Amino acid sequence: MVSLNYLTYDFSDVINEQPSTDILFQAITRRSVNEQFDMENLEILGDCFLKLTVSMSLYYRYPLANVGELTNEKTKEISNENLYRLAVENKLKNYLYNEKIIFQGKDSNWLPPGYIIQQNNLNHYTHQKAKRKAFADMIEALIGAFLISSNYMITIKFMHWLGLNVIPLDQNGKTTESLPSRIQNFVKTTWVFIFSN
Repeated sequence: MVSLNYLTYDFSDVINEQPSTDILFQAITRRSVNEQFDMENLEILGDCFLKLTVSMSLYYRYPLANVGELTNEKTKEISNENLYRLAVENKLKNYLYNEKIIFQGKDSNWLPPGYIIQQNNLNHYTHQKAKRKAFADMIEALIGAFLISSNYMITIKFMHWLGLNVIPLDQNGKTTESLPSRIQNFVKTTWVFIFSN
């Protein structure tokens, strides 16, 4: 069951580079609701960008690791279980649009704001059923929404806000020092730039 609540992400620092409301609505809308749009295209884009940024971060963070170690770490980071966990931790779980809204009749599942209902019927109006993978798909679609609405840096900043390891930092929050100087300069000027904006 999915509780329906308010979105709490603060977009104020990227006010002109945030996804529009229609793109955000598309990113949270499952195909099952039979709207004219859904999250699937954004999800594919977000999934690809997620894999790229996590792979790059791991490559720079662990330059001496073998391919098996990097693959295992990447698999954990991009797993549906991890993305579901991040959706819960960031209170994004409440936004998934998984069931078609029905306004009238015995199957009605929508009420206007402030409308009072009997307590025994509350879950019918405030919760919906969804699998964990649906939330992981929504996270990937939100990444895709940021990517097409802004730029790589804002998208990486959003991913970092989610809790994804997309910037190679050490325990002190600094760019990984074990990188060769040329790579380190690239990371400092390109990846860490997002924290100064």
